[in-house]
Amino acid sequence: MQARANRITRAALATGMLLGVAAAGQLALAAPATAVTGLTRQTATGTAGSAAKTLNKSCPAGSVALGGGGSVSGATGHIGMDFMIPLSGGTGWSITGREDASGTGASWSLGTTVLCAPAPAGYAIVSGSSAWSSPSKNWHTVSCPLGQVALGVGGAVNGSAVSELLLQDLRIDGSSVTVGISEHESGFDANWQVQAKAICADQPAGYERLLDDSSYDSAATKSVSVTCTAGRKVHGVGAEIVGGEGQVRLTAAHANSTTQVTVSASEDDTGTTGNWKVRAFAVCAN
Repeated sequence: MQARANRITRAALATGMLLGVAAAGQLALAAPATAVTGLTRQTATGTAGSAAKTLNKSCPAGSVALGGGGSVSGATGHIGMDFMIPLSGGTGWSITGREDASGTGASWSLGTTVLCAPAPAGYAIVSGSSAWSSPSKNWHTVSCPLGQVALGVGGAVNGSAVSELLLQDLRIDGSSVTVGISEHESGFDANWQVQAKAICADQPAGYERLLDDSSYDSAATKSVSVTCTAGRKVHGVGAEIVGGEGQVRLTAAHANSTTQVTVSASEDDTGTTGNWKVRAFAVCAN
């Protein structure tokens, strides 16, 4: 009996030692989070006019887009930023603005901002699209590869030649992103589709996902900013309109500095008496 007990003890000790060695090996293989180096904020401003327009901003050679956004100036309530997406291969950022179905003779322009850096570990852009359908509102979520986080989000709508489908949600939720679009209050008869893009990477050092909300009321315009913790910089931008479905348009969702994200929105030209608010997301890191 004693010999058998000794054998069991020796076996247990050996198993424990093997598990300890394996755990130590895993710890040795797990690289610590590193800071993203060479991060820059690039901006561009387009020419004013009264026609649909696209504005691109490329990252410097050797770097890729971690996140981006845009803004529209002029013709308040008539212009939809219907495409806010990374360029192919993550080489920069693209914004497309279009007038609503009623149009406007007012002059307006676009601005775009992209946050660029040499590709961090695990860098990837994950894309997905919803089915073609005609709901009053639709969302599409895409997830990053296992163990990674979403730094930035891009979104677009397919199916309309003018801004009758409002890009209202560009949400970043840790390891996934969600893009939400609403039909304009007047409705839209044809089928349409949501595009979503998640910009993913291994979690960088000092990673944090911050958000803040504007007031929730029926004011015609709203704006809110969220600032990174001291010592951190903006890596990605997100935005959301809560309430006001089909009657409120984003007018800005961008990094207005290296440490702050600002999101603004405005009611359309017919307005709404309902309450709504805007939410700004900032993904920050060292």
